[in-house]
Amino acid sequence: GLQFGFLLGGAVVTETIFARPGIGRLLVSAIQWKDLPLVQGIALLAAVSYTLVNLAVDLGYALLDPRIRYD
Repeated sequence: GLQFGFLLGGAVVTETIFARPGIGRLLVSAIQWKDLPLVQGIALLAAVSYTLVNLAVDLGYALLDPRIRYD
């Protein structure tokens, strides 16, 4: 779950180095052109994605291991 943040950060670097289109390259382009609404949108998308992935991992732990209980 926590590794998802590294995946998002790695996408920016990988897409920039290899000139592949994607959300990371879009973020770099938006920062260069000072397109603040687009930067905010990408940041919001990344934050929501990160939160949902961590929630899914926590719920998955509870389903796979019955000893884990969330009160």
